[in-house]
Amino acid sequence: MVLYGITSACETAFRAMQCAKRKHVATHPTSSSVSRRPFSSLTLTVHLVRLICIASPYMMPWRFVAHLFIRSFVHPQIRHLWSSVTMPKSGSTSSHCDEPLTCLPRSAHIEKAGFLQKWTNYLKGYRQRWFVLDSNGILSYYRGREEVGHACRGSLNLQESQIHTDPATCNLTISASSQAFHLKAQNEVDRQEWLNALEYARHRAIKKADSDEDDDNAASTISDVRNILEGLSTAMDQSSTDVRSLETQIKKILHEISKTAGSKAEDKIQILKQLIDQLIVKSSEAVVTTKKETRSLVKYISNEHEQRVRLQEQIETLAKQHSKLERAAFNSTSTEQPPFTDSDEEFHDAVDEFHDVDGSQQGSIDEHDRDFFTAEIVTPRDSWAGGDTHPASQMTAVVPANAKHGIKQRRGAIPERPQGSISLWSIMRNCIGKELTKIPMPVNFNEPLSVLQRITEDLEYAYLLDRAADKDPLLQMCYVAAYAVSCYSTTGNRTTKPFNPLLGETYECDRTDDLGWRSITEQVSHHPPATAHHAEGTDWSMFQDFYMTSRFRGKYLSVTPTGLTHVSFKNSGNVYSYRKITTTVHNIIVGKLWIDNHGEMVIENHKTGDKCTLKFHAYSYFSSEKPRKVTGVVKDANGVARYCIQGYWDKSIDVMEVTKYEQHDKQSKSVIETNSPRRLWTINPPYPNNEKMYYFTKLAIELNEEDDTVAPTDSRRRPDQRLMEQGNWDEANNIKNEVEERQRIARKKRDAEAEQAMVKGLAYPEYAPLWFEKAQDEHTGSVIHVYKGNYWECKNNQDWSMCPTLF
Repeated sequence: MVLYGITSACETAFRAMQCAKRKHVATHPTSSSVSRRPFSSLTLTVHLVRLICIASPYMMPWRFVAHLFIRSFVHPQIRHLWSSVTMPKSGSTSSHCDEPLTCLPRSAHIEKAGFLQKWTNYLKGYRQRWFVLDSNGILSYYRGREEVGHACRGSLNLQESQIHTDPATCNLTISASSQAFHLKAQNEVDRQEWLNALEYARHRAIKKADSDEDDDNAASTISDVRNILEGLSTAMDQSSTDVRSLETQIKKILHEISKTAGSKAEDKIQILKQLIDQLIVKSSEAVVTTKKETRSLVKYISNEHEQRVRLQEQIETLAKQHSKLERAAFNSTSTEQPPFTDSDEEFHDAVDEFHDVDGSQQGSIDEHDRDFFTAEIVTPRDSWAGGDTHPASQMTAVVPANAKHGIKQRRGAIPERPQGSISLWSIMRNCIGKELTKIPMPVNFNEPLSVLQRITEDLEYAYLLDRAADKDPLLQMCYVAAYAVSCYSTTGNRTTKPFNPLLGETYECDRTDDLGWRSITEQVSHHPPATAHHAEGTDWSMFQDFYMTSRFRGKYLSVTPTGLTHVSFKNSGNVYSYRKITTTVHNIIVGKLWIDNHGEMVIENHKTGDKCTLKFHAYSYFSSEKPRKVTGVVKDANGVARYCIQGYWDKSIDVMEVTKYEQHDKQSKSVIETNSPRRLWTINPPYPNNEKMYYFTKLAIELNEEDDTVAPTDSRRRPDQRLMEQGNWDEANNIKNEVEERQRIARKKRDAEAEQAMVKGLAYPEYAPLWFEKAQDEHTGSVIHVYKGNYWECKNNQDWSMCPTLF
């Protein structure tokens, strides 16, 4: 209303001046200077109003109201004067006077939408669905366009996904860690449009995530916020001074107007002066109010900070109390029992007690399988019923006959870990909810191995696969299950963190001379982090995609692998696949770190249809069972139980052939009669002084041994990891920061190039691994990385010209 009155006064003054001008021209037709005076006065008046609007940031809404009013109702010449000055900017909104005023919503908007064919299942095949891609990089789909906003059928975050396309069939495959969309476009043009939109949204989401990560690493403290608010208070004081100065200038301008305007405009000018005085008063009041609100905000934030400090102290106190109770509960438990006591031969129902810490499950167990976990197993008490009964430490691997140079002598120790402690809680208390791979950690919490080497360490008991090669499919399944369990045997005491590999980093391990296998591993993706692993023995081969989701929740940290592991046997043609289970690190805040593996693992033979269901029982304070227990059942293609499996993932695994199975109702336990247990796997004894060497096994000690023949991208050549192994932790931390900074710069460069290509409508090739390539798994339909070959040939020729420079 204030500006409405001002502009009305301007219009009235203008009309009075025009009337005076016409009378003056009639009596003085040659006087041009007098004819311009009313226009000059009007110019001063209009610019005065605009000066007030521009000078006061609290009048921003009134500025737009005046703008619309003058454009719609006021005299054309006043509109011309009003439009002659560009409207100032406010925040991030820039509105010229000729542009419509709009207010974009804060929520995400739709980037692209349309129909695509989506694969549902083998019965229904492809079905048409309405897909929506929003500005946050989320791809959602609905049954139809009318369901958008209230009936979403599924969604994928492109930031953590990979996009694979086949131009020949117009197919698009978008795979994330836990699911995949198999899509088909209507034609090649539609496929290319969707591909460009998806790739652009993916790169933009990754760039935004990196920006958020940088913001997290440089987050302001409470003192920074207080300084900002104090600066705002100073600016408000300056605004008060500016308002007083503006008042003085307005009085001067009004004095000039009163001298140049005719007597007929005096009344209107006085009204204008009163309205301007009111405007100055309102501006001054707004300054005072803002200063009061600023002081209140500073006080509120200070109180919040103090409450946060008190809450943190309470959490640490509770954690210490919890640690004491935990130790008391552990000391009160009974001593260890032999592997086969009466209580161990009964499968207790722990399904209701178990819950995955991150809410996800690695497999599903049907009702028939659950009967086996609650069944009573009747086992004869006689001696072992033959089979592989020797402990694993006495096993020898199948060594190929073509091993050329005999058995290589390998090192038997590494430098002892330096003494010194850092509070893990002091590093991670500001990282709650973050992905593990995005938490900056000093090498003090690492072990001198990379993730690639830890994955290779799964092959320590690969002799189980050698022994399984000539067995019938059901017994072969038991050996594969024992091998899958043995991969967790090294995690019991290993609470240190491996080095995160760089994109393109590799690791080879050739043990054909003594253990009968060799493997190659490569980091094939950075968003999301993914590792491809291929190993081959005499009669078997194994490959896996290692994707990992990890979250830190304050007291514990959970790591869940999401990729598939495949094991195939050359002679029989059997192909097995399974997903790994969740690993959780407890006592992050205070107390001794300890690790638990828990979840459900389903192993499937894709040739015969046989299945094995394993359950890793979660540790419970109130359970009478020994911790780290594993139970399972092997069923043939008809669903008939053929073998039972039980043991402990840090000790041994035994298998028992089912001779009789009596299934009862839910009120009573089912009864399973089996033959005598048969030991398939026993853990190797601890390596001497391993507690001083990060609790490494013999194989782990040998993994990082220097080798001049490996690729320049091999983990053995990583300088920060080598310095850390040698005990030079300070220098290792400096080199680690340099290596990771170079990787960030290279990643941002690729993202910038990809974004520029997308803006120009060009296809930007995604990163291509050196030794692996994407393919579709013929058994599961998911996108996997398969070994392309040629690595060992390049090693024999020492031709590493294609390798990038990483270290």
